[in-house]
Amino acid sequence: MNTRNLITILFIALLATSCTTVKQTARMEDPTSYINTVTIADLEVSEQSITFSYTPSKVVVNGGRDNVIKTAVAEALRKAGDYDVLVGLQYTTKENFFGKIQVINVKGYPAKYKNFHSLPDSIWEKTPLFNPSKKSAFKNSFSLFNK
Repeated sequence: MNTRNLITILFIALLATSCTTVKQTARMEDPTSYINTVTIADLEVSEQSITFSYTPSKVVVNGGRDNVIKTAVAEALRKAGDYDVLVGLQYTTKENFFGKIQVINVKGYPAKYKNFHSLPDSIWEKTPLFNPSKKSAFKNSFSLFNK
């Protein structure tokens, strides 16, 4: 009789603990902020185009087609001399029966960003996109198209 009571108590305790749920809620609010700085840079493009052949690893291929292309471009830029971007990107792929990329060839003009600078104050004051106090002027400029 004693073991039967023990089993009954354990069963009730198990039922009571297994039915608990934890609820958590969070509330997110959009911050009201405006662009206060814009950085502009010049792009120095090489006159020589580069061609690079890349055989992706299984991990890169499992990341998807875009991952393979971006990795091939990154490797081409690193090998060409630490460039930042490939302008006029062209690529060809060799795929297996299942559509997985086996080899990718990328071609383009490597370029580096140089001469980083911010916008002059005159542009900040005149452009409603950057100056929140000019928002009404920005909306009114489109009123001709809404009629």
